[in-house]
Amino acid sequence: MLLSGSWRGTLRWVGLVALAAVLQGVWAHRLRAFGATPDFPLLVLACLSVGTNPTTAAWAGFLTGLLLASMLEQMVGSLIVSRTLAATVVSYLSITLSMRHGLCILPAVVLLSLLAHGMLYLAAPLAEGGAFWRAAIGSMVYNMGLAIPAYWLVRRVLPPMHEDDAL
Repeated sequence: MLLSGSWRGTLRWVGLVALAAVLQGVWAHRLRAFGATPDFPLLVLACLSVGTNPTTAAWAGFLTGLLLASMLEQMVGSLIVSRTLAATVVSYLSITLSMRHGLCILPAVVLLSLLAHGMLYLAAPLAEGGAFWRAAIGSMVYNMGLAIPAYWLVRRVLPPMHEDDAL
């Protein structure tokens, strides 16, 4: 984790991931609308991944998967691997997208959600795939609605990696 930046930067993104996991456990079920539940850890992971390097994104994905698996008490390895690989892939979006634009988070949320849920389904398939994918797509759409404010907040807590990338 130290290779990804200073102690202060590392503690900031670890704190964001931990806060997202707490919010998921406390508020996510209360914010359920039209059968969709927000996925705060995936939303924060998308915001972190799109603005950092692949190493930091992989560590954030690992921590997100570990925290989520500890909350669900199931599929520990599948959640960790799916979140880690999806976050690493999304971190490469900065090559093609301008991080200065606030809408860059929307493709990141879509890609991260589809990759994370897709890899989770491949690693630990459920008997009812339709219900799983309806919940995953609903969560993705809900997160897209929250993505721009979340991206703004994460950028305020974690400054850009390079001075020329300042917002």
